[in-house]
Amino acid sequence: MNRLRAYRAIEGINQEQLGELLDISPQMVSAIESGRRDFSGDLTRIGYAPERLALPDMSEPLHRQRASTKVAAKNRATELLRLAGEVFGELHEKTYRAPDMMLERFSAPQSLADVEEMAIDVRCMLRHEEHGPIRNLTAAIERAGVCIIPIVGLAGIDGLSAWVGDVPVIGVAPTVPGDRYRFTLAHEVGHLLFHARKSETAENEANRFAGALLFPRADFDAAMPSRPNLRDFGNMKSSWGVAISALVYRAHELGYIDDKRYRALQIQMSKWQKNEPGMFQSVRGQLLARLFDVNGGTDEVAKSLGFNGSHLAQLTNWNHLRVA
Repeated sequence: MNRLRAYRAIEGINQEQLGELLDISPQMVSAIESGRRDFSGDLTRIGYAPERLALPDMSEPLHRQRASTKVAAKNRATELLRLAGEVFGELHEKTYRAPDMMLERFSAPQSLADVEEMAIDVRCMLRHEEHGPIRNLTAAIERAGVCIIPIVGLAGIDGLSAWVGDVPVIGVAPTVPGDRYRFTLAHEVGHLLFHARKSETAENEANRFAGALLFPRADFDAAMPSRPNLRDFGNMKSSWGVAISALVYRAHELGYIDDKRYRALQIQMSKWQKNEPGMFQSVRGQLLARLFDVNGGTDEVAKSLGFNGSHLAQLTNWNHLRVA
């Protein structure tokens, strides 16, 4: 894979349209993208310096998605993630006092107890106490050197994550409700920590990790009444910033409610459809934008490093944030 295909994925154009921009045939575009021919044209026509033809290595992007998510949406999200990791890594190296990239890859957890222990370790890695709510999860993750970007207009994708070289990157949809936004961030941290590729257990493990990171077992034990109702879960949501649906799931997982009670609560929650009660604001990622600012702004970074300025601007466009 090279910059030509990545550019097409971000722009949503076909090989014929790209060929017109580069003044080469669609057949030549296909041959270059597949590696059958070398590219000798002018990459600056699409906003990239000639040395930007090659792309950095990237782990398999893992994401929470609906079955209806289109391939084009996945491809665009993937290439925005790769671009973010690429420019973040280069700016990180040249920026004084940029936060250390502290996230480490762990072996996948073998049990629920492992998940709970790992979540406590990660809380400490995020420079947070073992107990109590993480009020600003976005800032905590960015302090650990994780690049967080918006993924806008990609129906069906709440979040996705990958390692771009040694840079951990999370993309999150800014239009999802605030509680789901926080859970998505925690879920994607789990993927970065545990999963090099998709597996049958990856999503469940990431969900378990997210619940344990946001609401540790000891705190959950202390807060849980003997027979919780939706009002109890609503009160916990206000304190901990975790969706009622996720809290009900965690209570069932930890054995506080049986299958029958779990199904009954799910039926009660169905009346809310997509919007639960309890409103709070999502917190946008700021680290990449700060790196741009201290290095002269987006346009200057694009010019000095040889990236498409329009593409870089998309990596910090959080204008679609919502309250929920």
